[in-house]
Amino acid sequence: MEDSPVHVGTNQGDTAASSEDEDESSQLFDLANSILAEFKDPVSLSNLDTAIYLFREALDQRAAPHPLRSESLKDLAGALVTRFSLTNQYSDLDQAMVSLAQGLHALRERVEALMGAGRQSELNAIIFAQHEKSEASELTELAKATLVNINQSAQLSSLDTAVTLHREALLRRPKSHPKRLVSQAGLAVALYARFRRTGYMSNIDEAISVLRDAVEACPESDMYRAELLIDLTAVLAAKFDRTGKILDLHEATTQFFGLANKNYVEASQLVNSGNELFDQFRDSGQMPDIEKAISLFRKGRALLHVRHPIRLYASDRLANALIFRFGRTGQRKDLDESISLHRGVLALRPEPHPDRATSLNNLASGLSTQFDKSGRHEDLDESISLYREAQELESDQSMSLSNLAIALLQRFDESGQLDDLDEAISMHRRALELFPASHHYRSDALNNLCGALTARFEQSGHHEDLDEAILMYREALELSRSDHLLNNFGDTLKIRFYHSGQREDLDEAISVHREALKLRPAPHSLRCSSLNNLARTLAARSDQPGQRDDLVEAISLHREALALRPVPHPRRSISLNDLANALHSQFKQSGQREHLDEAIDLYYESLDAVVSGHPSICLIARNLGGTLLDAHSHTREPEYLNKYTAAMRIAIACESAPTSQRFRAAKYWAHHAEHLNHESALEAYHAAIQLLPRMAMLGLDLQSRQQALTSGSDGLARDAAACAIRSGQYDKAVELLEEGRAVFWSQALQLRTPIAHLREVAPELEQNLRRISLALEQGSIRDVSKKLSSVEQEASYFRRLNDEWLAALEKVRQLDDFRDFLRPSRLSTLQGAAVDGSVVILNASETACVALILTSTGIQHIPLLDLSFVAVTKLVKLLRYAISQDGRDVLFVESNRALVDSLVQQVPSLSDTLQLLRQPLERHVKRESNTSVQPDDIFRYVLGVLWESVVEPVIRWLDFEKSEDPPKLRWCSTGPFAFLPIHAAGVYLTERTECVSDYVVSSYTPTISSLLGSIPASTDSFKMMAVIQPDTPGQKSLPCTLEELRKIELHVPDKALVRLVPGFVEEVIAHLPAISVAHFACHGQQDIQNPLESALLLQDGQLKVSQIMQQSMPNASLAFLSACETAMGDENLPDEVIHLGSTLLFAGFRGVVATMWSIADPDGPKIADTFYESLFKEASSTTTNSSGPDITQSARALHIAVAKLRSENVSFVRWVPFIHLGR
Repeated sequence: MEDSPVHVGTNQGDTAASSEDEDESSQLFDLANSILAEFKDPVSLSNLDTAIYLFREALDQRAAPHPLRSESLKDLAGALVTRFSLTNQYSDLDQAMVSLAQGLHALRERVEALMGAGRQSELNAIIFAQHEKSEASELTELAKATLVNINQSAQLSSLDTAVTLHREALLRRPKSHPKRLVSQAGLAVALYARFRRTGYMSNIDEAISVLRDAVEACPESDMYRAELLIDLTAVLAAKFDRTGKILDLHEATTQFFGLANKNYVEASQLVNSGNELFDQFRDSGQMPDIEKAISLFRKGRALLHVRHPIRLYASDRLANALIFRFGRTGQRKDLDESISLHRGVLALRPEPHPDRATSLNNLASGLSTQFDKSGRHEDLDESISLYREAQELESDQSMSLSNLAIALLQRFDESGQLDDLDEAISMHRRALELFPASHHYRSDALNNLCGALTARFEQSGHHEDLDEAILMYREALELSRSDHLLNNFGDTLKIRFYHSGQREDLDEAISVHREALKLRPAPHSLRCSSLNNLARTLAARSDQPGQRDDLVEAISLHREALALRPVPHPRRSISLNDLANALHSQFKQSGQREHLDEAIDLYYESLDAVVSGHPSICLIARNLGGTLLDAHSHTREPEYLNKYTAAMRIAIACESAPTSQRFRAAKYWAHHAEHLNHESALEAYHAAIQLLPRMAMLGLDLQSRQQALTSGSDGLARDAAACAIRSGQYDKAVELLEEGRAVFWSQALQLRTPIAHLREVAPELEQNLRRISLALEQGSIRDVSKKLSSVEQEASYFRRLNDEWLAALEKVRQLDDFRDFLRPSRLSTLQGAAVDGSVVILNASETACVALILTSTGIQHIPLLDLSFVAVTKLVKLLRYAISQDGRDVLFVESNRALVDSLVQQVPSLSDTLQLLRQPLERHVKRESNTSVQPDDIFRYVLGVLWESVVEPVIRWLDFEKSEDPPKLRWCSTGPFAFLPIHAAGVYLTERTECVSDYVVSSYTPTISSLLGSIPASTDSFKMMAVIQPDTPGQKSLPCTLEELRKIELHVPDKALVRLVPGFVEEVIAHLPAISVAHFACHGQQDIQNPLESALLLQDGQLKVSQIMQQSMPNASLAFLSACETAMGDENLPDEVIHLGSTLLFAGFRGVVATMWSIADPDGPKIADTFYESLFKEASSTTTNSSGPDITQSARALHIAVAKLRSENVSFVRWVPFIHLGR
């Protein structure tokens, strides 16, 4: 029985009154129903289900001819009627009436038989059977108690209010009012609910009276009459349950079975026959089967009342059959009718109807199909919402998980939202777990997950996703060779071919696409998709030797596919783009202008056809740009170049496209614009650099960020700066270098930027920023080796967190004085780094090497004309060779001679000095000497080239002179310069010595921004930690480290020194937050494959870069890394400066002493002795408190210490590696 007007779709509810009374009556009616709706408590319904279960159990134990079987049937019927009143499940009322009829019939038969036989004692047993003690009676009593609790749960005052409101509404709707019948039904609902609560018969009697009046007033032709009769039947059955009066039962059964007439049987037979034909069609694909099935479903449905359960079932089957026919014929009216039918059925299955989830899934599926045809985002959003509701209702979630995941993937394809993709993969994995190997849906589940993994590979480039997808496709194909599966598998093979170049992948892809196409004959609705996919794969193979005919077939298939997608088909733009791609390829092969012109026209038409903001705009515009570039090359007409620039701007501006795709488009634009000397080159470079932080977004873990930056980003900032320099924009060059280098560290510093001023202006926004930054920083070092599903969920969470961070930044930037908050620094800000000394930026690009000298007043450009990019890389290789050969006194083998000869020949020798320096190398290469070349000879040559070609021009421009107390000069080296010891450049000959250290105290900085700002002075007492590792398991012994500690103890106050001999990882980590100076005398290890795994080797394991980055070190001032390879960066990412030294610098230490390569064990104590002597000498003479030494003098202290070591005439390889980083 209904407690809200579900009948509004009939002629009784569609007519609206215009009077004030109507407005008031509607408000009263709606308010009354809202009060009654509160009693549809899921907990109560759950208890009601329990009661019905118990009544059924009792009935099972009272099999005929048990004397109380009729009583059990009556109890069960009463509970079913109660549930019908709350849920409107027609099947409950059906079962209740059948139970009542069976119970009455059984009782009559039993009594008549006993009376006729004169068996009074057995008759008495029936009369007094309520006193029996049995399990059945206990179950019955428990069920009745549950029903009492349910009925007593409602607030009586609220029910009284509902009845009063319905009475008032009815008074305002006289007999002529179009909604009077609805009000009568509503009042009956309220009276019945109050009867359940109070047990007063006056309520149910009034409800019956009201419903009888309504039935009498309602015309027999009105569908609403049947609804009223159903409600009357239920109330009469409830009265009989209470009174036991046969007249009530007789009227109830008369009304009920009058509704369930002979049409029920006929309709059931028609629907069953339709099911057989529908199933037959799904096996055979024969259209006559589906046509006949649809006809039978229509006939069976027409025989039944609108809310009859069989009619609802027939509507479901008819709607599904129409969808199938639509899939074969493409007739839009079938899809529209199917969706309309599903909506109608869903409206008649309100929660908690047991079939509501089925209806939700059916309607969602229809809307998803409609979205494919219409492209209306509202259809897809509604579909996803319906799938989510269905998932919450279903106990077996396997299908709803799959359906929701498919819809989410559809939305990802349209919007590019990675959250949808991650959620889709997660749900597909959960669904797959619910389908065992033998399950008939497992192949579909595998197919769905594979599609999502492939989509993510195209976003992220992680090959694990692609390989997993292909393995799963093969498993699925062993279970089924459906057209969907074959089609998707072929696409994935083609994608792998593009990344691996394996020809067998391409051949297999073509084979499976041909097989899929055969399974989609015309007029199959998905034939167009198969045509496109086969054509794309053939076009890809046409680039292979001897396969030109493939391109001709591909173009033919693309034209056929395009014809199947007329305007305004939502996927027409895809077909246009694909055909244009094939014609562009044909132009490249044939050189025929008409192919080029048609391709360009099709690309423009594709852009016009695509929905605004669609992710595919980036790819289409990029393809158009490449074709326009070829047109310019072919015709030399300048208009094509301008159109190329416009197309690339469109591609870059498509924010819904994958960042990696936009980044590649920007690089493509920059490369060709620069090659053509076009004015847009700098704009293109800037666009690419601005995308770098998104490539390595903060939501990724550290390793993923580092991998993202490896994908073609290195050298971008240097090339951009070179482009700016050529146009005379030196300020822009510096800004681009700063923005495009050390992206990894710039992001890390963003999360630690002090924002106290923001707290004063917008405290809630500041608090939110701090919350997000802390979560992102902790998330960066998360464990990505856990279970795959949990890793994917974490990745999705942190990606959303990254979006929150970006959104919060935009809110801050809308505030006054915060417009540039955490944006890349402008030159005016960067110049603050040169207040206490100039900064020399050495830029190495393939077009030119230059020095940019940043001072507090401007920028000076010094072209390094004598040194090319190739020459710099050769110097790096020569130096590395010298380092690797140190201590080996062996003759050159042939391979070594060839290597050195090749390197030396590519480095210029423009002066007599350099000619002199290279003579030892040339003699050994030409075999003029039998003694081996010494590493020092190579060092002298490399350092001499650096002096004459790089450093001396800078020193001369700065007008520095030799000095006993030289000024500080900071070097910011980019590209291969980062691996060269600029601080040691000089001429080292017996007759002449001149070097950098004669003129300046050198220090390095990975970025200019890292020199800005200040770290608050510690309020704690000065503490220094010395970690000494004389014997590390698995490593060469370092006995001199103990001597190093003794040297430290000579200069550092005992109470300030924390000694860790040996050092344990957790112990060191525990001390990091409190110390000001950290000294590590141990082995270091650079991990080239994963720089974040680079580590200091301690007694119980590795102290890794990633672990150090987790620590908050508010007091950190200086770190001394007397260890191996602590300033050796990643050769693949020199501009990201990812090594131990820079890690400590960015982690908060103001300065770091590190080594460019392995040092000799005896040199550690010597350097430490002089270094700390110099550092603490001034501190002891000027301070009496515990504030510690002046760390700003650490570069000068190292300068002195290295000079002393060098004075001992040690080899270059021993004194050169020590460097200072930071302030």
